[in-house]
Amino acid sequence: MKPNPERLTCVSIIVCDDVYRDEASKKLVIIGTFNRIQAISLPCLHPRMTVLFTLTNGKGDYDLALWIEHEKTGRRVAELRAPLRVDDPLAISDVNVELRNVVFTEPGKYWVAIEADGGVVQQRPFWVELLPSPAVR
Repeated sequence: MKPNPERLTCVSIIVCDDVYRDEASKKLVIIGTFNRIQAISLPCLHPRMTVLFTLTNGKGDYDLALWIEHEKTGRRVAELRAPLRVDDPLAISDVNVELRNVVFTEPGKYWVAIEADGGVVQQRPFWVELLPSPAVR
């Protein structure tokens, strides 16, 4: 694939429970944003999360990827890839991706990243925390 002359730009990434589009206004409704997951034990399964990201400044065909990676180990716990065609560099596109049954095996910092043509265009951190065990009585 030949390189694109336009560098795709990701202006935001939001991690949340869900995203709805109001049909009357066409506005997005973002439900339950978060930047940490608290678990009582590991590994933990997060049943459902949505990543909403906004793209602009592109023109042409891109190999787009979204992934979640543990910072220290580099282990990816989720990864999705899809082709993307952008005709107008002035267009602003909101993309929401639902992830189901993501398993986190380690606590710590994770990165949610958007990649285009093999290069990261934007990323944001979030944390997985292990809650302390309740005191034994």
